[in-house]
Amino acid sequence: MQRENNLIISIGAVLMLLPIWWIAYRNTNFIADPFVVAAALPDFLMQPDTWSNIAITLYRVALGLAGGVVLGTLAALAMTQSKLAEQVLAIYVTTALRTPSAIAAIMALAIFRGAEIGYIVVVMFITFPFMAVGLRDGLKSADKDLAEAAQIYRLGPLRYIRHVLLPFIAPFIFSALRNAHALAWKVIVVAEIFGAARIGFGAQFDHAWEYMQMVQVHLWLLVFMAIVLAVEYGVLRVAERHVFRWRA
Repeated sequence: MQRENNLIISIGAVLMLLPIWWIAYRNTNFIADPFVVAAALPDFLMQPDTWSNIAITLYRVALGLAGGVVLGTLAALAMTQSKLAEQVLAIYVTTALRTPSAIAAIMALAIFRGAEIGYIVVVMFITFPFMAVGLRDGLKSADKDLAEAAQIYRLGPLRYIRHVLLPFIAPFIFSALRNAHALAWKVIVVAEIFGAARIGFGAQFDHAWEYMQMVQVHLWLLVFMAIVLAVEYGVLRVAERHVFRWRA
């Protein structure tokens, strides 16, 4: 019942945007007619080019985010095991956290000369500090009494991680992952625009904006928002509920 209520509230929140969109269309020159956009949407989704652009951006986000998760996890483990490692890595984490997405995108694409790896690296660079900080905080706040109890009951390392540590830090992991995921989508669009990519969300959005094809701009924006929300609510939230049920 709670899930149905949440779904109704979410749909209601989306529908509330429609009158705002209509008012904005009637009073500005850069907002497309929502009815025209809605009419163009089916044909837009039927075009193979639409899905090839979506696929390449998804590929860049998935690989970059996976790299950020691995790098952030390793950094968090190192920072909780060694004071020296924490002092050294804190500089890199803070630098990455404070670097504007546009600057990171320009630097990565300049270093890799616009190669495909540049888009993946910039997503990795921007997302890894969120995983590192979130996991570090979770590991540091882990209850030491539980660790001592695990030793008393002679739990092996794997059973300790499986039954004690992971359930405790699971909220920190998902919180960090959601932040990293949201930021990954923001930075990849910036990188694709600044990197003059020929394919991808950012490339198509930039092309449509340059030629003032406002219906296309809105179509790409709608698809972008739909994919981000689908991953958030269809993948991350589902996985979170599954893990927390196991955690309980």
